[in-house]
Amino acid sequence: MSEEISFDIDQRILDTILQEFDANKLIDSFAKNIENKKKEEIEDIAKEMFGEYGRNLMGNAIELGKKYSDKTYKVIKEVAEKTGVGPFPHVCQRFLEIFNMGTQCKALTVVVSNTSQLTHSVSPCVFLNLIKEKCGEDVAKLLTCKHIDLSAFEALYNNLNLSVDVRMETSIPNEGHCQFTALRKK
Repeated sequence: MSEEISFDIDQRILDTILQEFDANKLIDSFAKNIENKKKEEIEDIAKEMFGEYGRNLMGNAIELGKKYSDKTYKVIKEVAEKTGVGPFPHVCQRFLEIFNMGTQCKALTVVVSNTSQLTHSVSPCVFLNLIKEKCGEDVAKLLTCKHIDLSAFEALYNNLNLSVDVRMETSIPNEGHCQFTALRKK
């Protein structure tokens, strides 16, 4: 009898991400680093700290996603190869799902997914809520947590050798959710 392969993300991936990329520890460290800093300094600190965190987390998500491959990932890769479409958007979406499940502990909300565009939204956001709690409303309004996502997406598309423009289209303070779009360059 052959081993049954699940379609679900392996729980070991999510457990590892939660353990190695503890959002509370990150925001505690950020809060300490921005004490008595000006708005411009806070942005620079966030870009560096959160950028490194996002890149490392996505690298880990990709590595673990490949190591503990599930049936969904195998089928997505097979279809991408057979159709010639490549890894955009479906392989990318799978790693975004791992990233999102590992940090936000909920399913990825996909808005658009086709061969030229991948758009997803986030709400509520674990990182923004922790920043509000630990750093205050004024720091939260700076939306410094966007650097986690934007750097993670850059790392994802670089890892897959894809030429993609990524942008943040909406934010929780303004529209009630953050929305990110990746547009494949022609």
